[in-house]
Amino acid sequence: MSDEDVLNALRAKEKLLTPVGLAELLGSMREGGISHGAIVFYFKRAFPSIPLRTLLESGLWWRVGKGELSDQGFNELLSPWVGRTFDA
Repeated sequence: MSDEDVLNALRAKEKLLTPVGLAELLGSMREGGISHGAIVFYFKRAFPSIPLRTLLESGLWWRVGKGELSDQGFNELLSPWVGRTFDA
């Protein structure tokens, strides 16, 4: 799958999935699965309004980093810029 295919899929699901759901979708489309680097690379290109600093902070998400950020925290971090409203 090309980078452009991944970006188009993320954009198509932007209002249907939470940020966690978008990250899971990204992981399912990549051979290497989900990683912090992939989140930064693809989310910044698909959703350029997300500040780079916010994407760098997403590396604290337990699924890709040191485990200090829960799924809810990941959603809260990114929801001002991307994803559907989620249940807190």
